[in-house]
Amino acid sequence: MTRTAQILIFTFAILLFAAAPAAAQTADRAPQLKGVLLIKWHEEDKFIFVPDDNDPLRFVGRDGREIKPDAMHTDGGSIPRVFWSFKGFSPWGYAPAYIIHDWLFHQHRCKRDQVPNNYTFAQANKVMDEVIDILFRVKKAQPNSYARRSIKWAVDNFGAAAWNGPCTDDLVEPRRRTFSFRQPVTIDRISFSD
Repeated sequence: MTRTAQILIFTFAILLFAAAPAAAQTADRAPQLKGVLLIKWHEEDKFIFVPDDNDPLRFVGRDGREIKPDAMHTDGGSIPRVFWSFKGFSPWGYAPAYIIHDWLFHQHRCKRDQVPNNYTFAQANKVMDEVIDILFRVKKAQPNSYARRSIKWAVDNFGAAAWNGPCTDDLVEPRRRTFSFRQPVTIDRISFSD
């Protein structure tokens, strides 16, 4: 083997080994879901997502981009009421996925989806699907591949109108963002508290 061939092989080997850790880090980065999900009841079938000051809900994708929703009005998953009684089709069963998905839709409709968080319609739907997968893996939701595929199919095929809809007042005004979850909420004789 000539000296030139040895140098080329050695150079190639160094480049290969130098690139391998970077490629492995990119490939090994799994999506992550972190934080606390707080929902405040506003009125019948209308709720407010409230970011926790100490540990806000956030999703970090494979590409390292972080999605951290701000306070907004929400109805959870836009599941038609007729399906709510079927396992996996509750509008709150995969709540973190629905909140992050709603946030991406809101940001897009209101032209606030700036780099690096400028997701496409397909990417926003994939994020929702990835969060549902995380909920299955960490046992926060019972795995239901039929529900997961059906929900993804529905948003892929029927969600474009909402994606391209008008910017609505989904965000909560700053003066209404301070909420106390320490006090019980009493309705007649039913009491809910932390």
